[in-house]
Amino acid sequence: MGTVLPHAAWLTGLVAVLASTSPAQSNETSGTGSITIADSLFQPIQLPPVLAYGYPPNDIHVPRFVEMIRNRDFDGLERELGVLQAQVKRDVKHEIRFADAFQAAYRNDSVVLAGIEAWIAAKPQSAHARVARANYHYASAWRRRGNDYIRNTPSANIRAMTDAATRAIEDAAAALQLDSTHLVAYEIAIGVTRLAGRHDDASRILERGLATHRGSFSLFRAFMLMLWPRWGGSEQLMVQFGEQAARNADINPRLQALQGAVFQSRAFDSTLAGNHAGAVRELNKALRYGYERGYLRDRGKAYFRLGAYEYAFNDLRAAVVERSQDPEMLEYYGRTLVELATRARDAIRPMILARAIEVLRLAVYLEPDNTRSRATLTRAERMSGP
Repeated sequence: MGTVLPHAAWLTGLVAVLASTSPAQSNETSGTGSITIADSLFQPIQLPPVLAYGYPPNDIHVPRFVEMIRNRDFDGLERELGVLQAQVKRDVKHEIRFADAFQAAYRNDSVVLAGIEAWIAAKPQSAHARVARANYHYASAWRRRGNDYIRNTPSANIRAMTDAATRAIEDAAAALQLDSTHLVAYEIAIGVTRLAGRHDDASRILERGLATHRGSFSLFRAFMLMLWPRWGGSEQLMVQFGEQAARNADINPRLQALQGAVFQSRAFDSTLAGNHAGAVRELNKALRYGYERGYLRDRGKAYFRLGAYEYAFNDLRAAVVERSQDPEMLEYYGRTLVELATRARDAIRPMILARAIEVLRLAVYLEPDNTRSRATLTRAERMSGP
């Protein structure tokens, strides 16, 4: 697992890294041997028996669920998703595993959409099928919206986003009519209100979801995201809601970490302004409230943009251990590995490139439209030779 650096120590360490490793260094054959990461950390990641906050290891392999949809194995999907849902009902800490299975639908893939449509037709009483289509439309809404400020988003994109978001909320609502306990349906419904809804609507959805899934980090976090100032909330609301979430930490200690969300929001604004060192400072503050993969992911991305690749590696590797099927984490982890390979001694470089290729192939499978992942994969394969 990556080390969370104390706030007071980050600047000294970062300056030292930047002094020896600048972003301009990208010679694919430099082989300076200047990296200090233990060789063993470039071995394939072995999941620990228990993750942070007592969560179970996330062994969900999203490509398998993608292929089940494409092959129209609807009985298999219902069976496996049913097992995951039963685990969530027994222990809410299985929530991320359950949600990750539905990431198979969070993609731009007409064959997957056709498979989901056939799933709904074959099993009209399936809440899982409706949630899968809701997640497909939710992904479409986000592709239209992008991450820029609303003032910089074309009006045509906003219209397309609203249409996709409407489809997503309709399917999430239909799923909850079929199964009022479906945690992922609640999570998507709250998320959609961030794009096209009101805080009051999200608050009611959250209340209903928590009535069944007390202590759900995923539901609390989905609501926290819509309280970001850029989504019409405020820092004051975020602080108050973080304190409310933390009062449920006896059920799920992970909820303590949400008190750091206000600093993650500030870090995002720093990133949009190109102030990546400022983003690191804010994320250090967020991590004081708990070891949360979202904060680690964002800090790892900021370190990457600063050219502090060893620091990026520590954060991103730790985040990937927690959620190995997140295409954004995989993209930045793979890109970091490639940069480290250019600086590694000859003996270890093949192992680093093997990990990079493995990671980037999965990233490209999960997000085929990501040109950065594709370009870095091509570069890694070229570096590794025939």
